[in-house]
Amino acid sequence: MQIYTARSQIRKRYPRPVVAIGIFDGLHRGHQAVIRRAVSRAAKIKGTPVVMTFSPHPVHVLNPRAFCPLIISLPHRLQLIAAMGVRVCWVVAFTRRFARLDPEAFIRRYLAEPLAPKEIIVGEDFRFGQQRRASAAVLQERGGMFGCEVRRLPVGSGIKAISSSRIRRAIAIGDLRRAAWLLGRPFSILGEVVHGDSRGSSLGYPTANLHPERQLLPPSGVYIVEAKVGNNHYPAMANLGRRPSFKKMARVNLEVHIFNLRRDLYGRRILVKFLKKIRDERVFRSQAELVQQIRADEEQARRWFRRHS
Repeated sequence: MQIYTARSQIRKRYPRPVVAIGIFDGLHRGHQAVIRRAVSRAAKIKGTPVVMTFSPHPVHVLNPRAFCPLIISLPHRLQLIAAMGVRVCWVVAFTRRFARLDPEAFIRRYLAEPLAPKEIIVGEDFRFGQQRRASAAVLQERGGMFGCEVRRLPVGSGIKAISSSRIRRAIAIGDLRRAAWLLGRPFSILGEVVHGDSRGSSLGYPTANLHPERQLLPPSGVYIVEAKVGNNHYPAMANLGRRPSFKKMARVNLEVHIFNLRRDLYGRRILVKFLKKIRDERVFRSQAELVQQIRADEEQARRWFRRHS
């Protein structure tokens, strides 16, 4: 997938672009429906499936004090978009100036001139422009002036109840099953493996350490997870938290012990899918007590994978 981050980078004319537009924060089932429609329409007219998304999240720009952690990071969002068959993605820099654009300026500067789309696909609830006053209906009306056919995707009753706010609530309280249903996939974190203090290795359980930044996280604890390294998937377990049994960390750390994998992962980007919580994070009186509990956690995780193989 070709990724653009500035209008000046788009110098190529793509055949019959079909553009799906949205923040797509979380890329949940409703967002997927919009992108899939763009991909299918592009295939039908022998065109190019394109996604226009935005970063940073508009709330972080317009109301920075509001609590709105990311459901997925931008690299994760782009990875998922590419997997859906999108060929071009434009990550528009969301700024206060951009937010003040009137509908015609937005369509002309960000759609008609750089992309010349044949069709535009948005959700029924899509809004844009100053104070989000312009609706999908306005986009549909003004798009015709520039030769763009705008299709508003009606959302059925099953997906209508899906929203990023509901997903955030489910993840925050640790309801992984509800979050997975709303997302259309298990809640997951994509991150780069960083150096830790090798404490896991000293306990006989080496871990890949990740530091999720500005991302929504489930409650601290030990989880059954699946780790994707490259194209391979591995059963694993993970500790999410600040490790209260040792020197308590200021930031939340994700430590992933991957079963049946023993190799250096530093600097690699891995995907961690949260499948089931085993227990809360707690303080242990001794290292021996901690190791005994980790062994019990591992056995529980391995049994779970055997049942769900």
